[in-house]
Amino acid sequence: MKTALQQAFARLEELHPSLFDIHTEKGRTFVNEFSKFLEVEREQILDSRLDGFKNSAEGWNGEYPFEGVTDYYISLDIKNDDYYNETFKSE
Repeated sequence: MKTALQQAFARLEELHPSLFDIHTEKGRTFVNEFSKFLEVEREQILDSRLDGFKNSAEGWNGEYPFEGVTDYYISLDIKNDDYYNETFKSE
């Protein structure tokens, strides 16, 4: 599966390959900027997954105390990065 931005990136590459020529300033700038957008999208996906977990019965059934456990540690425990990599990384 690909995210919407990954799909858009692939389609743009098909339609306008010159945008992706990293040997030109324009190409390097475009790829660099688009990479930033992809990272923002990734963070939004992971934040949404974490929020969903915390708001579900699974998240607060006594396994995680409301106080004292940061989002970072919960993200590690629910393997947020693994989820993203398995679901959205390009083949």
